[in-house]
Amino acid sequence: MKRNRLVIIGLGRIGQELLKKLPRDFEITCVDLNPDLQERARKLRGDEIRFIPGDATSRLVLEDAGVEDADVVIITTTSEKVNLEAARVLKEHFTPKRVISVGVTQENVEALEGLGVEVENIYIASATGIRNRIEQRSRAAHAIGLCKNEILEVEVHPNSRLANKPIGALAPIRWRIGIIYRDGNIIMPRKDRVLKPRDRVIILGDPAVLKTVSEILTFSFQRFPLEYGSTAVAYLSGREDEGFFNELEYLFSVFPLNRIVFIHTKKAAARSGDFREFISGRGFKNIEERETVLSAHNAIQGVLSEERGEYGLVVLSKDLLVSPDFRRRSFLNNLASIAACPILLSAGTFPYEKVVVPCVEGIDVQRVMDAAFEISSSLNNEITALLVEPSSYISTEEEVKGFEEMKKNISDMALVYKSSVKVPVLKGNPVKAVTGVLKDYDLLIVDTGGWKNRRWFSLMLNPDVVWHIVNRSPISTLLIPPIEESL
Repeated sequence: MKRNRLVIIGLGRIGQELLKKLPRDFEITCVDLNPDLQERARKLRGDEIRFIPGDATSRLVLEDAGVEDADVVIITTTSEKVNLEAARVLKEHFTPKRVISVGVTQENVEALEGLGVEVENIYIASATGIRNRIEQRSRAAHAIGLCKNEILEVEVHPNSRLANKPIGALAPIRWRIGIIYRDGNIIMPRKDRVLKPRDRVIILGDPAVLKTVSEILTFSFQRFPLEYGSTAVAYLSGREDEGFFNELEYLFSVFPLNRIVFIHTKKAAARSGDFREFISGRGFKNIEERETVLSAHNAIQGVLSEERGEYGLVVLSKDLLVSPDFRRRSFLNNLASIAACPILLSAGTFPYEKVVVPCVEGIDVQRVMDAAFEISSSLNNEITALLVEPSSYISTEEEVKGFEEMKKNISDMALVYKSSVKVPVLKGNPVKAVTGVLKDYDLLIVDTGGWKNRRWFSLMLNPDVVWHIVNRSPISTLLIPPIEESL
């Protein structure tokens, strides 16, 4: 996971105290007119700190400081004019995720707040107070169940990816929302209740998951796949080629996974000779192996049930699904229902430079696009949302309206994530149109919540579009699990 980036404007008393108190996992850039303070900053923080001598009200100086990519910009000077002008330039010419400033007078405080800046009054401002604003603002309310469950109270930050979303769309995995405090009032959560910035929320669930959730709510955080877990499970049938293992290594190099469990058949072990020696020479961390005689579904289910809440990703070779031994659709449907974490069908199409999301019937577009944006924040890749235009001959007015709303929602999400999305519009049969262009991409992302669990005759009359796209996909495919109840 990348380090959080901070820009500190002004190295007076508060600025220098901040350098002392902030954790070492922050990447810090300092801006001050006095070049002599560079040596002082290095003594407090070490050679890794970046110092820019210059006027913080200058757009060029702020650009050089990297404020556009900063997680937080902190203005700590005691000059009313400098603080206000620096804040104005930041807001007019850049889009930092957060700006915190010292307010010198009441008028200055009001002016800064009018710009959307978080303000610490100079008379009570301290490095500790600002540090507490920056760091995760949560506290344990109570612990229950012998470390099996925990309750936390957290404050929703305006830049949280979960802010301004209805509770029913949050997709909680092994956690729940209990009570919301808003403006001194207690609000009972409902699925349609929107979580607002500055709400204080009681959340409860698995301690390993709550830490990640609280960070998501309180600060900018790259979470995939940590909201599910940090352990990968890889099933080996013996059909896997070198590309499968290379893609596994790639996953460990780009995502914060810290453990892998290999479930393998005797055939898989026999193909690789000394299995442990074969896998230990690769870039995996904390390797475990389990030999099994069970079916793939039962073997994976057995491992997942042992430590529910630890697993962040299940990886299978896409070649496994072409075996005549598998009823492919029912196998994936059942596996998705028990996994409660993403499933990757590996086809060896990595690195994931181009990610594609098909916005078709049966897809929870917001949920899948959220996953695409989170992955993109780690990989800096290209995202494409494929739309299929409704037929002018058979589409209803409601379907046409839904199509236009979907385009707008994708555009709005791109603005929220400060990212760009390509939105080509295809025509014709959705399955043929989408699968016809998948070869131009590296990773397909869909969710399994809309898969239809119906008999074959019903499926002939009303095909499951998402399943047919997954089945025909020539590229690696990530299946996002269904949303659990949030209340």
